[in-house]
Amino acid sequence: MPYAVGLDQIGTNTPVYDGNGESITGDYIEISWDDYQAAINLLVSGKHVFVMDGQFVLGYEIPPQEP
Repeated sequence: MPYAVGLDQIGTNTPVYDGNGESITGDYIEISWDDYQAAINLLVSGKHVFVMDGQFVLGYEIPPQEP
């Protein structure tokens, strides 16, 4: 099964690793293959996915930073 954790981190193994081989910390949740494919499509198009309060959010919008 695929997993998701944090912002824009998905994978087919737990733990999910960053580009440097380090495991991503946070709450891992198991997602469906349909959500995994949807997440890949969003990430490729420059959008975001996020795990928040144990829920997987497709199309997450990053809140604007306060100055």
